[in-house]
Amino acid sequence: MLSNKLISFSRSLSKEFRNHIDTTHNLCIYKLGSHYIPENLIFSKAKTVTLINCNKNGILNILTPTIFPNLSKVNYLSADPGDFKIYERWNDNLKWVFPNKSYEFYDFMVKSGRGRKDVNLIKEYVASKKIIDGKNGFDISFHFELNIPGFGITDGEWWRSQFYEYLVDQQNKEKNKNNSISQDKEELELQKAIVISSIEDLYFEHITEIKK
Repeated sequence: MLSNKLISFSRSLSKEFRNHIDTTHNLCIYKLGSHYIPENLIFSKAKTVTLINCNKNGILNILTPTIFPNLSKVNYLSADPGDFKIYERWNDNLKWVFPNKSYEFYDFMVKSGRGRKDVNLIKEYVASKKIIDGKNGFDISFHFELNIPGFGITDGEWWRSQFYEYLVDQQNKEKNKNNSISQDKEELELQKAIVISSIEDLYFEHITEIKK
């Protein structure tokens, strides 16, 4: 069972990142896994959320009106969320934008009049993609640089890890408020292992592949 606690990986949270996340009108989230979402998490200034290569459970956990009370647009660069009726969490005024690819969830949302496809969406948010590991044609993985509005071109893994640490920080604020009791080292290590195993690789390269 997934832990209901987030464990810091000792990556310092950038003040620049924190300021951007707290003030941006377009919140970009990259590779969100099946993490515990702190109950006090809220992005009241975000009018747009951009979901890039996120786990379906992560999307279901975070894409709620409680966390995004003023949301008006979703840039959806991920696989399907596992629940095609996720749109029912908001009224019909919420705009959904998808890459110009043929996937069941994308096509369903467009055909039902709830979304549209944009040929420039991938280029707008993915600055570059390159192979970083491939031994004899096996174990190939990809490295992405993201173009974050209001922040600039950024290493995707750095952005992912910073957002995770931001969630940890929010959790700690929640814990302090509720006077929670800290757990012992053995349990923390177990939870860290669970967190690591919960991050799914959605093979985002198939979405970013541009036909010549």
